[in-house]
Amino acid sequence: MIIWGSTGKEKTIDRPDFYCPECRSEVSGKHIGVYRYFTLYFIPLFSLEKHGEYVKCDHCEGSFNVSILDLTADEIEAALEPWKCEGCGNTNPPGKDRCLGCGEHHE
Repeated sequence: MIIWGSTGKEKTIDRPDFYCPECRSEVSGKHIGVYRYFTLYFIPLFSLEKHGEYVKCDHCEGSFNVSILDLTADEIEAALEPWKCEGCGNTNPPGKDRCLGCGEHHE
């Protein structure tokens, strides 16, 4: 009897330094790829396909999209800051493009 199948495995691609939005500082991390491997008798033999990738902070162990490596500390901090509506003065959370108070669009 032959036992074959597949399993997922993670592999470190790189060890970049980046600005972590959780730690709010420059940290080292791991750029990790997630791959599907062909197995024979539960032994992974070769990679079949890449399923995705992410960046993991070594300090807080937070996981982030790989695009975080392309952003500066200032860009990340700006995205984390709440914004004030010019129309009604309401303070709104980051990531919302409309005011929660009056519905006015924020640019």
